[in-house]
Amino acid sequence: MSDPAARRGRSVLLLLAALAAGGAATRAGRAEDPPRPWANPPERFLLATGIPCVYQKDPVSPATVVGLVIGGGKSAVPPGLDGLAAVSTRLLLEIPDEGKVQDLMAQATRLSYVCLEDSSIVLVECLSEHLEEALRLAGKVVQDPLLSGLRVGRVKELMASNRKAEEDDPVTVGRNAAFKAFFGGTGYGSDVYGTETSLKAIDRKDVVAFVRRLVVKPNIFFCVMTDLDRESVRRLLERSFAEIPDGTAADIPAREPVVPDDRDISRERESKQTYVGRAFALPRTGLADLARGDLLETLLGNGPGSRLWALREDERLAYDVDADLTWTKRAGVLIAHLETGRAKSVEAAAALDRTLESLREIGVTEAEMEATRTMTRARFLRGTEAKSPRLRTLSLLETLGLGAASAAGLLEAYDAVKLDEMNDYIRRVLDPARALRITVGAAPAGPADR
Repeated sequence: MSDPAARRGRSVLLLLAALAAGGAATRAGRAEDPPRPWANPPERFLLATGIPCVYQKDPVSPATVVGLVIGGGKSAVPPGLDGLAAVSTRLLLEIPDEGKVQDLMAQATRLSYVCLEDSSIVLVECLSEHLEEALRLAGKVVQDPLLSGLRVGRVKELMASNRKAEEDDPVTVGRNAAFKAFFGGTGYGSDVYGTETSLKAIDRKDVVAFVRRLVVKPNIFFCVMTDLDRESVRRLLERSFAEIPDGTAADIPAREPVVPDDRDISRERESKQTYVGRAFALPRTGLADLARGDLLETLLGNGPGSRLWALREDERLAYDVDADLTWTKRAGVLIAHLETGRAKSVEAAAALDRTLESLREIGVTEAEMEATRTMTRARFLRGTEAKSPRLRTLSLLETLGLGAASAAGLLEAYDAVKLDEMNDYIRRVLDPARALRITVGAAPAGPADR
């Protein structure tokens, strides 16, 4: 009898393989023409202030997205001060004038932030006709932030609320648990919104020191997606952010994940559902590693036809399956997971392990490999179609030291991964002896509960 994982989603796989074969033929017919994800490639230049800017012209819509990318993120958080990056970045958005807030809302201008593993991003999204006013206001609050004790306290209350919301999402809880285990609970392994203890410990002087350390010229860059011409954007950024301090680049040692002695991680929750995950550390140096990791993420759990899909569609052991990959400066963290009913958690966990081991032992066929390439390229293009998510992708490539212009190279790298190379990679990185086994939910149901 053939393995169930090898039988899953055959109609989907055959369709994708046919599409992939057509794509391969097209690529062969224009081998001299490398793939270009967008009509206008991103450019990188220095502002007169000395701050780098990644700029891409996109005339599809009269809207602009500007990201002030601050190096550090979770990796820059000192031990015991979990949440400091998020608290500090959020305070860079504090607008003292209520009238200005109402003006921004009337103009459909949005200021927001995101705190990631190696960076924090202050985002300005607006209609291009309002960009000058939006940047003038953003520049004012970023360069002269309101860091009073009262405002720090209010933002800490907001972080506590965000943390409670995260605790209700088993996928987020599982991801946080994996990072905490791989990185010892500090830096990348810290809680982005803090803990009850760390939020009590954070005070104004910690925020001031964090901002002064990181919001300096050598530690930031701008990323801009817009229909406006480059020189207009240049002038507005130079005028609006002329007072960023010089300072020195933050010294944040790069860290690699370490597999802990105890690889069984459990987070008890009173719930009828159970999350089961397997987390793996992936190597990362250049584009080739990113390509192999992205391909494996797609192969494992991104939609119908993926290896985990059979656990949902054929075996009825899960109501959701997925794979999630996060890149840091030195490594990647890949989590293959499912969500299932409490009564099926033990059986589903065994099936997840069996699926991963089958992939590791048998590998992928050429047809499945081509289908995976097609799906991975499609995911990349769909995920970067809109300006805001594209900005995050280009900012990540820049932060990882690969450069925003490497996006086209990444598409080429997907095509360059050979079948034997991919199967060898799968055997190395999906080693069950180095996997974290994560469970979020109630204990498995006994006979009386079934």
